[in-house]
Amino acid sequence: MRLHLILAISLATLLPIASPAKDYHVSPKGKNLEKAIKSISGEKGDVRLILSGGDYFISEPVVLKDIKIGKVTIEAAPGAEPVIRGDRVIKGFKPLKDRDILDRLPESSKDKVLQVNLYGLGIKDLGAACEKTNLTDLYWKGERQRIAAYPDEGFLISGETVGATVVDDITRKEGLFTYKDEIIDSWADEKDAWIYGYFRWDWKDEYEKVSSIDSENKRITLEEPWHIYGYKDGFKFRAVNILRGLDSPGEYYIDREKGMLYWYPPKEYAPGDEVTLSVCGSEFMMEVADCENITIKGLTFVGGRRSAIGVSGSERVIIEGVKAFRFGSDALHVDSSHDVKISGCHFGTLGHSGIRLLGGDRKTLTPSGYVVENTIVENISLFQHTYEPSVFFNGCGLLVSHCDFSRCPSSAMRLDGSEVLVEYNYFHDLVQESDDQGGIDVFYDYSLRGLVIRYNLWENIKGGSLHGAAGVRFDDMISGQMVYGNIFKNVGAINFGCVQIHGGKDNVVDNNVFYDCNIGVSFSPWDQALWDAALTRPEVVKKLFEDVDINGELYQSRYPDLAKDIHADVNRNIVINNLMIGCRRMFLNDRGQNYMKNNHGISTGDNPVMESLDYYLNPEVLASFGLKPIPFKEIGTKTRKPLL
Repeated sequence: MRLHLILAISLATLLPIASPAKDYHVSPKGKNLEKAIKSISGEKGDVRLILSGGDYFISEPVVLKDIKIGKVTIEAAPGAEPVIRGDRVIKGFKPLKDRDILDRLPESSKDKVLQVNLYGLGIKDLGAACEKTNLTDLYWKGERQRIAAYPDEGFLISGETVGATVVDDITRKEGLFTYKDEIIDSWADEKDAWIYGYFRWDWKDEYEKVSSIDSENKRITLEEPWHIYGYKDGFKFRAVNILRGLDSPGEYYIDREKGMLYWYPPKEYAPGDEVTLSVCGSEFMMEVADCENITIKGLTFVGGRRSAIGVSGSERVIIEGVKAFRFGSDALHVDSSHDVKISGCHFGTLGHSGIRLLGGDRKTLTPSGYVVENTIVENISLFQHTYEPSVFFNGCGLLVSHCDFSRCPSSAMRLDGSEVLVEYNYFHDLVQESDDQGGIDVFYDYSLRGLVIRYNLWENIKGGSLHGAAGVRFDDMISGQMVYGNIFKNVGAINFGCVQIHGGKDNVVDNNVFYDCNIGVSFSPWDQALWDAALTRPEVVKKLFEDVDINGELYQSRYPDLAKDIHADVNRNIVINNLMIGCRRMFLNDRGQNYMKNNHGISTGDNPVMESLDYYLNPEVLASFGLKPIPFKEIGTKTRKPLL
């Protein structure tokens, strides 16, 4: 029987107490928390809702709506850890005996698979196997289990694509392709099979539902909608959510018609271990809408199919010391709000992104007042592997400082905004699978301005398959940004440097240290004709003169580079006062168009590095090369400092 969030009402807690705020105490026993929220909305002055420790299982979101009564704090009791849970503990696993199912399993797993009837446990909504908005995830002792797939690691390679519509020389619009691997013949009877793959480019993955498998002609037909970029011959893919792929420890399969869960448990599994299934399908488990002066402090959110917290249309909101783990989508959304601070939080084990922020007004350069500080976001993008960053921002005005971003197959930050300061952060173990990406990625908008990336450490960013991986990537016309005082260690791959500039100008790369990296700064220059043609594209014209006005007084006075001829000095960036130690190359594709001064290369090429990074970060050593001090000891969160 599901427990509900409860307001433990007693005479003492209902009476006013001698403190600046009126306190309500909540525990996992008593009345529903929604009633406590309604009680708060009727108060005048400051109110605290204090949650005692324990598990709070919910099936519906906790909503704070239109509360503007004073300062409202929802917090953990001192020393307590209240866990708001959107999952369900699954019990009653039994050895698989169904002969029909056993006959379809690989021989190696027949005596290993367990089963349980989810409908019999009262779980009626089983979500979807591969749809972002309703992902159902299984966890054993907090460890994410994998939907049955083939192959478990790596990819198969498709045959020819055979759609009727040719998009370019190697791409077809329709999702029809041939296959070579005979094992696929046996998948024809799978009821809910999906194909996961990189169908055109290695920077955009997708899940596509299988319509049919023609084993005689070795052809797979996918359901619409088809992949936005089409399909090329020889793309990488694997089958997902197939019963016949249930062949390895940690895999599971849900038969949504019968309500049966089949699970191949890890070798360490013992009866009685906690096994959970995400069941809460609400967009958010806690929602703050049209409120003022709200603080959420010290709570832990676990196990929802979508997101933990949503903030919209609100002002002066603080999310402090909050944890969110094991969500199908992400941890936190903030939209159309002002003065929102995210501080001391820890988010991880997320199917998609970490934090999504929309706010401020780029047209008037009115800042959102958003701050993300001292926060860890790690082990994300577990389901969708591209364009699901730790922090996504669209708007104006953002500070990201003293954070730790790691373990992501693609980027840690995607910035579609202006007036952004990124400082004292630790970016590491990123772009682990995707191609043509950066730890920070900014894309295709010449009007984006005011981004300063300074005093960050970038380490172990080495992915890529064709083009490469970068620490900071300015892609397609991104111009006028600053990269100052950063430390890059073991960053860059293939044709990408630590900083990669694709077709932009007026970017400044100054006073950075590059240690044991691929390339210091790489360029993908545009010729004049390509630049001029891009400025006439409708989507570019809209960005420059409708979404904002780069010719208006506000933009030209705030950003002097915009007062210059937009067609002049294509690809001219400023790269000065940088120190590159043990890098394969200092620069790639600098064709003399950039302004270069006082850049030093030490032990470049194949020469070994003799001195440590610490040696070169000594202020006196930096000064000997004409660089200013870099406050590297301040980088990272309060609880997690990087080891240089």
